[in-house]
Amino acid sequence: MSSNFIQALEGNHLYPITDRDLSGLSHAEQVDFLIDSGATLIQLREKVDPPLRFFEQAESAVRVARDRGAKIIINDRKVFSANDGTFIPPEQRHIGMVFQSYAIWPHMTVFQNVAYPLASAAKRSEINDRVSGILDRLSLGALADRLAPNLSGGQQQRVALARALVAQPQILLLDEPLSNLDAKLREQMRFELKSLQESFSITAVYVTHDQEEALALSDRIGLMHEGTLLEVGTPADLYLRPAHRITADFLGTANFVPAQADVRGGMTSEELVVCSPIGNFVARRSAEWQGSDAVLLFFRPENVEFNSGSDLSSNGKNMAMGKIERVTFLGNSADVVIRCGTIALRARVHPTRAPEAGIQVKFSVAPESCIIFPA
Repeated sequence: MSSNFIQALEGNHLYPITDRDLSGLSHAEQVDFLIDSGATLIQLREKVDPPLRFFEQAESAVRVARDRGAKIIINDRKVFSANDGTFIPPEQRHIGMVFQSYAIWPHMTVFQNVAYPLASAAKRSEINDRVSGILDRLSLGALADRLAPNLSGGQQQRVALARALVAQPQILLLDEPLSNLDAKLREQMRFELKSLQESFSITAVYVTHDQEEALALSDRIGLMHEGTLLEVGTPADLYLRPAHRITADFLGTANFVPAQADVRGGMTSEELVVCSPIGNFVARRSAEWQGSDAVLLFFRPENVEFNSGSDLSSNGKNMAMGKIERVTFLGNSADVVIRCGTIALRARVHPTRAPEAGIQVKFSVAPESCIIFPA
């Protein structure tokens, strides 16, 4: 299979790709992308960097690809090939686009905005049927005659989505479609988008800076780093059981404690004992660890359990002591900072179970929630 190959396949699975840094595309490794038909590929950026927008980078990637024999095939139709010179203009590739700013025509009604892609390619009766149908699917039927500026943010987002879907594209591109919405509406639209994607069985490329958004919308995630597809798995696997330190650090909040591996600990092939400033811990080996003594002990803040004096969960394993340095109320959770000498650890608990700042506490982390990576 040639490099930089994108082909739509049969299926209906969400297959997002997260990307820490696409700015070095000219130095990228040879990578083949297979995107299922009816799938969503999510490009999750590490930070907001407008000059390095994903779709602008994708254009740059095609320029780079011309020197690497790349080709793009959508539903068995070749739209680009560096080898034989095939180049189908973008407007003829049956691709829909939802912009971050929605790009709704302010002088048009909802119906006129949605009908715009069909104006030169369909009969009036067909336009009426298709536009009315998509407006009803997206709960916009009652707003068909309303001018776009008189819509709420969520309604404008649905109009942009309806306009992209009405032409029945084979691929849908979404550039941070929820970023302009407030938190509550963004969460609501997140589930609505996933439901729509599944019901239409449409292939989508989705750009977002929101990790929760990417995790919620995906069945599988592939993490790219420095042009290499580093790790592929379910959101739960990558978040709770990462195979690489980069994955553990990139997704969510992580605790990393410097430690020394005790290979003579007599543990199973999957576990070993590490000696750290917070105590001796039993942890699982990561795929990256190759037997080095210097390691990093990793665990998530939500895996920290506070114990009373008589509570010896985890059979007494992986116990440590510390002082509560700070407690931050976050509404549905509390962020706790535990000071263990020179080490500051993060814990995430329900606010009703958060300890008070300034007290000494005993805490534990289950061995199956601890992973070691090379230092």
